[in-house]
Amino acid sequence: MTKLPSSIFNEVIGPVMTGPSSSHTAAPSRIGNLAGQLAGGKLLRVQVTFETNGSFATTYRGQKSDQGLAAGLMGMFPPDPRLSDALSLIEASGVDLTFVIKDFKADHPNVVLLDIVDEHGGFVFVKALSTGGGRIELNEINGCPIYMAGDYHELVILLPEQVTTSMEQLCSKVEGLLGKSGVVVHGSTVSDNNKKDDAWRGVIVIHTRQTLSSELLSSVKALCGKAEIREVAPVMPVLASAKCEVPFTRAEKLLEWCAEHDDAPLWKAAAVYEAARGNVDEETVLNMMKDIAVVMEAAITTGMTGNFSMRGFLTPTAGKLCSAAEKGKFIPTGMLNKGTVMAVAVMELNSAMGCVVAAPTAGSCGVLPAAVFSTLDELGVPEDLRMEVAAKAMLSAGLIGVFISEQSTFATEVCGCQAECGSAASMAAAALVEMAGGSALAACDAAALAMQNSLGLTCDPVAEQVEVPCIGRNVGAVSNAVSSANLAMFGFKGNLPLDDVICAMWEVGNALPDTLRCTGKGGLCTTPSGVKIKEEVDRIRFAS
Repeated sequence: MTKLPSSIFNEVIGPVMTGPSSSHTAAPSRIGNLAGQLAGGKLLRVQVTFETNGSFATTYRGQKSDQGLAAGLMGMFPPDPRLSDALSLIEASGVDLTFVIKDFKADHPNVVLLDIVDEHGGFVFVKALSTGGGRIELNEINGCPIYMAGDYHELVILLPEQVTTSMEQLCSKVEGLLGKSGVVVHGSTVSDNNKKDDAWRGVIVIHTRQTLSSELLSSVKALCGKAEIREVAPVMPVLASAKCEVPFTRAEKLLEWCAEHDDAPLWKAAAVYEAARGNVDEETVLNMMKDIAVVMEAAITTGMTGNFSMRGFLTPTAGKLCSAAEKGKFIPTGMLNKGTVMAVAVMELNSAMGCVVAAPTAGSCGVLPAAVFSTLDELGVPEDLRMEVAAKAMLSAGLIGVFISEQSTFATEVCGCQAECGSAASMAAAALVEMAGGSALAACDAAALAMQNSLGLTCDPVAEQVEVPCIGRNVGAVSNAVSSANLAMFGFKGNLPLDDVICAMWEVGNALPDTLRCTGKGGLCTTPSGVKIKEEVDRIRFAS
């Protein structure tokens, strides 16, 4: 099945989620949700396996992957506030959930295996990936290669070993039965070499934008005989389409498109892109982003109060910082002072497992709201226009994120913090150019500059927490974005186009050792003070 172009709302701005990590909290909840829907009844036992050298193995407790998976298995979604209590809730429901770390061949740092047994004794095995920023892939069911990304309504047909009709013939019959454009059917098998006949087991996945009617569902069941059938609902906000054509996936082509469309602003290009990607109209796209802007501003407001406990080793400071700034005690830097405090506020709320928006990740969720909303205040945008201006800025940021997603990654486990805070700074720089009335070319130049300034950033969170150095790097990314926007709009050029810089980020990220890519095995994590902090965090965690 062909992978679709990135969606602004699926891959870049979002999910709206409970902190602290998009890759390690939100994505596991989505994986758990899909896997739970594949079970044949109430869950009885679930074994989760992480690969020894992968990122989950060392971070799944500190970054709440265990709670995310538990929440998803119970049908929760990333923003559900109950996620922070998911482990106790799933235990109370009678599900035996265990976590195992062992060696196996993994093709990605964020692989998770789930062995699920339901109340009827039915069994399903799922292999899944968290690919960065909350995006997921299921790529194996019961040993059969498949592809599910949570962006379709899906009918999953689990075929018994007694089936002897070829998979190609069976898929063809299913397609003929459905007879609808926009329906994607694919199947795969796994042979049992111990069998003497042609028996095999397999999986067919039917992808649709809407649930099948009861009549069609009955017909599919009749066609597939003794197969087990699961209806799986989507977990992503934007549904995929069988036929999806977007106007561009690289900055170079974007600029050509803008030139052909009366020098269209970046936000307009973003709205056109996402409307094509999601098969919706541009007004719907803008309204979706306005809703997200409301959540971002609420995160700033809540984060400023400090009325919460962070889940790591720090205590909230945004309120005190805000007071100092308002009293003129900060070194005067204009909107950067307010942006600094806002970035801290959102990241502290994220650490407390509050509601934030990954942009493009939870580990960088303070950058875009801080840059956008501090600038809104500085520009004096009227209250009735704030959300529209914010949404257009964030759409601009989102389109830059699409180019990053298409040519590199947001996964810190693959490319380090340059993929998170570096991407966020790049996106925020473009958003600020949009807010200042700059051109799409200036926005891309600003994004390129901000990314250049971030190359080589490692991911080395102390004690597995999304606190140090994450909060400080969010603040630094806001400053990077503001400086890059000003430079690009008023004459300074970095001379390297955005697409080239994104590809360089990918190259640099892959050159980083895995010890500096969110494994807790290098950098600040292994300094004497970093080790001591982790020991204290572990002591408190295991004592509770």
